Amino acid sequence: MTRILLAIVTLSILLAGCGNPINRKTAENYHQWGLEAEWAGNYELAERNYSRALINAQLGHSPDAGIAMASYNLGRVKGYLCKDQEAEKLLLDSLALEEKVTGPESTIITKRLFELARFYYDHAQYEKSEPYYARAISMVKKYGVEKSDPIGLANAIEEYSIVLKKLGKDSASSSVAWEADTLKKNNSGKKAGFVPVRYNQCGSKA
Repeated sequence: MTRILLAIVTLSILLAGCGNPINRKTAENYHQWGLEAEWAGNYELAERNYSRALINAQLGHSPDAGIAMASYNLGRVKGYLCKDQEAEKLLLDSLALEEKVTGPESTIITKRLFELARFYYDHAQYEKSEPYYARAISMVKKYGVEKSDPIGLANAIEEYSIVLKKLGKDSASSSVAWEADTLKKNNSGKKAGFVPVRYNQCGSKA
């Protein structure tokens, strides 16, 4: 059901607004094929399709939200394939563009923030990772993630505590680690609703 909803949202975003309808429709098709390839674990094929989706979205003058989404998904799979410089630029571009579209406090922004936090964390770039974790965690708490996905949140908080430890912020790290541990204890037996793909395991699963 989540995948179907994502595909519907993608269609509405990429096809909205003025511009070349042929390019926008082509972008939507490639984006859907990219999603299907990614779900199958074929990141090389997903990269090709997402790349074509972004190009056609730009040519078709899709709204900024569509460009941001296409950049985000292309950035993720490039990261999974260890094309780090390209991935970083796309993820940063997506965040900057999305902030203009939905504002700095939207639920969509939290996804972009966590993605960058994980990207830098997995590359041991802890100074870059820290502000993204701090901002994202603070935001999702406002949206009730402690109830909807407490273990997923606890895992993210735990990573944030490691980041702080690596940066020599021992007191803050201990406090954050305690929060993650408490969240897990209070939700014993539950599993994370969201388990992210990591950026330190390159290649296709297919």
